[in-house]
Amino acid sequence: MSVALYIVGFPSLYGGAGAELYHQVRVWEALGVTLHFIPTQKNVRKAVLYGEMTERRHVIHDAYDWAAIPEDAPVISFCNEDFLAALPEIRKRTRRTVFVNCMTWLFGKEKEAMSRGDIALFLYQNDQVRQSVMPRLRALNGDPSIRFMTFRPYFDSSAFPYVADRPADWFGAGHISRQDEDKFSKDTWLIYEHFASPVPKRGTFLGFDARSEGKTGKPPDWVETFHDQKSLTQQEFYRRCHIVLQPTDTTENWPRVGFEAMASGSVLIVDKRGGWEQMIEHGRTGWLCESPGDFIAFATKMAWEPHYQEDMAAAARERGLALGGLEASLESWRQVFDVIEEL
Repeated sequence: MSVALYIVGFPSLYGGAGAELYHQVRVWEALGVTLHFIPTQKNVRKAVLYGEMTERRHVIHDAYDWAAIPEDAPVISFCNEDFLAALPEIRKRTRRTVFVNCMTWLFGKEKEAMSRGDIALFLYQNDQVRQSVMPRLRALNGDPSIRFMTFRPYFDSSAFPYVADRPADWFGAGHISRQDEDKFSKDTWLIYEHFASPVPKRGTFLGFDARSEGKTGKPPDWVETFHDQKSLTQQEFYRRCHIVLQPTDTTENWPRVGFEAMASGSVLIVDKRGGWEQMIEHGRTGWLCESPGDFIAFATKMAWEPHYQEDMAAAARERGLALGGLEASLESWRQVFDVIEEL
């Protein structure tokens, strides 16, 4: 595919849009797309993935170098507010502007850009989110040439090996997210303390600080917390966790930690809303909860029925491969690039 794609932002290994971008880079490479990164961070040479991106022969421009964009080249950005702010300048150079909103809500600058007609194509990971926000955006600008699509994001599971040999003499439950308050439920410790296990419980929280504790209260003695992936790797987190027991106050879009957990063999016990409802087959590849009592009951069930937990983990792994596999994502991105060509 002889396409040069200009990407506003830069990949990262952990959390959010940067990690989403990192996985899609592999799909674009497989399609033969030439990648140009225009970072929106200072000292990009210090970024963890700078060396890898240069070794893979991608072009990395100076930060905010909009002049590097050729006339009518496709420009894409994942959930980047600097991109939204720069759209008036970027649109002087190209009409092929693509925005991927990884959230379930609209940015203020996204709505402003829609009003001006500065985004040519809106991309979504979850079709329910597309159906929810598209009418609100259309109300700001009825231009029929502005397109809306859902794509199949790729998840590279090779970085998250399946763990089939977790210890049987203790039961691990954990939570992985940013440290933001809304990533936690005020009922977190109620749930963790009240689910029952025939063996000692061990808790692991990756992504926890004073903000998190302000929401949940002080962790029980049997729960170990880590600020971020620098103090505990994601892979080690999943190795410790038979289950990911994750009540939150957010509505997730297409949660990447779901793919990580499914690839790693950690059973998901999560809120019944948002992208979780499309990702998880309740009772077969994970559990969807509507109350603290649901979280407690399903966590208890997994602790007391290890064979069921193992079977569910294996089924979830296959589900994750089907949802985030390379072939489905390749075909999806081919369709996206066909639409970009028409813009």
